[in-house]
Amino acid sequence: MPAKDLTPEQIVALTDTADPTTGVTYPAAGTQPWYEWLIRTVHRLAQSSAGDLAVYADEDAASSIYVAPGRCSIDGVALTYAGGALDLSLFNNATALVYVEDAGGSPSVGAATTLDGWPAGSHLKLAEVTLAGGQVATLLDRRFETILRA
Repeated sequence: MPAKDLTPEQIVALTDTADPTTGVTYPAAGTQPWYEWLIRTVHRLAQSSAGDLAVYADEDAASSIYVAPGRCSIDGVALTYAGGALDLSLFNNATALVYVEDAGGSPSVGAATTLDGWPAGSHLKLAEVTLAGGQVATLLDRRFETILRA
């Protein structure tokens, strides 16, 4: 079912409030400049559930990545990952396949070489990370591919 447009009354009711789930704020009437509010909103949305388990180059260590906190379900088991860094220095000048799997009711983030491939057991793909010269060179987000597969 497509999303319905808000009525003028609903818009007025949302003005200068925050969404309890995402934390996105609805601007007060007359907010200027709009671009600051818009950038903050887009950033907040990117960091919300769409950002669950997102993989970033770690700012503190060139050969590491940071996996953002998030929730997932593997084989019907709901898992919550607190977020953390993963050292990929063993994958220098190669590509690491980064994934999350269920380790007895708690999530475990791991990595494998492209030669080994993704784990044979149940897992969620997170990213492909290529390292060159001891640092993260490219990062390909694979999370939504996992969500959409049959």
